[in-house]
Amino acid sequence: MRLADDLAAVRMIYLRPLATMPDILLIDVPPAYASPSLPLGRYYPVILETEAEWADMDAFLEQDRPRPVAPDIFDRQPSALRGSDIVFARYRPPHPDWPWLMLCRWPEDYVAMVPPGGDHFARDSYTAEVFATAAEIERAETQLLATLRAHRPVILSPQPEVLGHA
Repeated sequence: MRLADDLAAVRMIYLRPLATMPDILLIDVPPAYASPSLPLGRYYPVILETEAEWADMDAFLEQDRPRPVAPDIFDRQPSALRGSDIVFARYRPPHPDWPWLMLCRWPEDYVAMVPPGGDHFARDSYTAEVFATAAEIERAETQLLATLRAHRPVILSPQPEVLGHA
């Protein structure tokens, strides 16, 4: 069994909206594997920072195996992209039937505030959310900005077409 033919048969590439953020492979998990723990109950985002990671993920999805496994080969690998700013980026759906994504990269000082022992951050840096509509992601961004502004200054790009916030 290959994940590319089963668990990850339906997937979409979300290219990085900012040069300093990763690409995302979003897997639409079949109903047999769906779970309330997945975003919107059915999506599994895979954060890919480099061309080598893309190649490793392709090989992982094509590998024959006796049963399905989670495509989590990078989830616990530390991010190679670091920074001192909070960055959250909106990933526009590449196809109308696919959801919106918000990926947040958190600096080490924010990550250190979270008690250890949970899967709070992918790759020790990221949180990801999936939204069915543009209105939902806009509400989430507004709420996140309001929360962050209460704790430290937030600078937004003056260009309305820029899809990320820092």
